[in-house]
Amino acid sequence: MLIEKLAQSTAEKCQVSKDEKLLVGVSGGADSLALMHGLDSLGLSLVVAHLDHGLRAESSQDAEFVRMMAELLDLPFIEDRVDVAEYADRYGKSIEEAAREMRYRFLFDVANQEEAGAVAVAHHADDQVETVLMHFLRGSALSGLTGMDYRKVLPVWDPEIPLVRPLLGTWRIEIIEYLAQVGWAAVEDESNKDTTFFRNKLRHDLIPELEIYNPQIRQVLWRMTEALREDEHMLAGMTEEAWLKVFVRGTKDHVALDHTGFLKLPKAIQGRVLMQAISTLRSDLRDVGYEVILRGLAFAEQPTERGEIDLVGRLNLVVLRDVLVVKTWGADLPDWGKPLLADDLFLTELAVEKPLVLRNGWQIAAQWKDQLPEDWREQVRQVGPYEAWLDGDKLVMPLLVRGRQEGERWQPLGMDDQHQSFQDFFITQKVPEHLRDIWPLVCSGDDVAWVVGMRPSEAFKVTDETKRVLQLRLVKMGE
Repeated sequence: MLIEKLAQSTAEKCQVSKDEKLLVGVSGGADSLALMHGLDSLGLSLVVAHLDHGLRAESSQDAEFVRMMAELLDLPFIEDRVDVAEYADRYGKSIEEAAREMRYRFLFDVANQEEAGAVAVAHHADDQVETVLMHFLRGSALSGLTGMDYRKVLPVWDPEIPLVRPLLGTWRIEIIEYLAQVGWAAVEDESNKDTTFFRNKLRHDLIPELEIYNPQIRQVLWRMTEALREDEHMLAGMTEEAWLKVFVRGTKDHVALDHTGFLKLPKAIQGRVLMQAISTLRSDLRDVGYEVILRGLAFAEQPTERGEIDLVGRLNLVVLRDVLVVKTWGADLPDWGKPLLADDLFLTELAVEKPLVLRNGWQIAAQWKDQLPEDWREQVRQVGPYEAWLDGDKLVMPLLVRGRQEGERWQPLGMDDQHQSFQDFFITQKVPEHLRDIWPLVCSGDDVAWVVGMRPSEAFKVTDETKRVLQLRLVKMGE
């Protein structure tokens, strides 16, 4: 029976082809031994890998045992030994988490070396039930209640090679019966009985207690995960559509989302989009509690005066007027590649015919037009925000480039006899608050002549009386 189920799940749910090499992680326990033997019986091309965690005195004997069993099937065998306890202590992790991280890093490193198409591990139906219970007790969204997948690419380990679990639909009792049929005995890991480990406590204490209330509790929970997985797949598709709508920009340090668009999403999709932003920056984070997502959604809807909160895993959540940003601790707020003042440009001259370099590869270029062309009105009308024509006779030279000053006002083009504060102007132009003090202004004496990349001043506009024009342009270097 196990072989038939294994053949079906390997081909259909794990999508493993007999033409590709498969790396199998084998600890020496009953589950992984049955997986190795069963996959070999199906005629797959296998490489066996074993990692000695160095947690028990007899662990080296386990490695030798796995080697012997692999040789019995004439399968290539690769092993390594690590100090999980030292790793856990150094990085402040639990033994369980440290062992998991080191094991998967080892398996995927070997898979790359061996050019394997997938990494197979021996998680089974009982493991699935325990995983779902763990997520439930810690607080989980729907994705956590669907448990583990038969096949999944985990970018934190490898962006292409999938992790597959061919035994996920098989109960442990079936595995034990299979090993008895083939005459194999497994290594018994005594640490699996240690109830100080959370999973072991669930296995040996909680689940037997739940079986008093429902003897079929394992099967009930397993069927629930299978049913919820269909809902999860549908919601995952909706989440991807929403992500494409609200995603603004991302780097290795931040993900920016359209704040208004985000708030228009259904709450359920908001939470999933926020979770995707977290995972994009910290794919190594596991079991992000649902309370983290709820706290993030509450903040997105009603930001604090500070406009920033600690979210989870050394990530901040920031609201910048029209964008919602998830960023790593210490990272600068995103500047969207805008033409901003460089750190050393608090106040500097803009020389004619000598471009001034700004941040992000931008520069301001200035040149004289000594004769006003006959069709100057048409040309001025066609000038975009990246260019300004100024009346040269009204300018005080040299021009200066600086940021705004506290309480400063100016007269934007088109506002006759009216002035506007830069606070109001930048709000109208949707300039994020953290960029307003470093947005470059071209000044004639004390007056602003051009807000770079946006609008010139009414006071310096070209008229019929203009004798010569100073043309200013904002250009991207290399274009």
